[in-house]
Amino acid sequence: MTGESPTIEDCTKAIMQMQNFLHGELAEADADEIRRHLMACEACLDYYDCETLISAMVRRCVESVRQHASEELRARIANLHVAV
Repeated sequence: MTGESPTIEDCTKAIMQMQNFLHGELAEADADEIRRHLMACEACLDYYDCETLISAMVRRCVESVRQHASEELRARIANLHVAV
């Protein structure tokens, strides 16, 4: 992601790495690259804002379930297996 104007490739790369960026799962150099891109690209910054909001809402729901779910329900959920 270099240059003055972000390219479609820059945006695609940023969006594909967005979840890892949001959760602190990128190497610092890669995270810095995403930060620079977000400062230069309003569309990707809007996308980042939406993803941040969605992540916060999911986190809040998970916290609520942890507080209100019975031990039995939590155990049943923990034992669920998804066939792929």
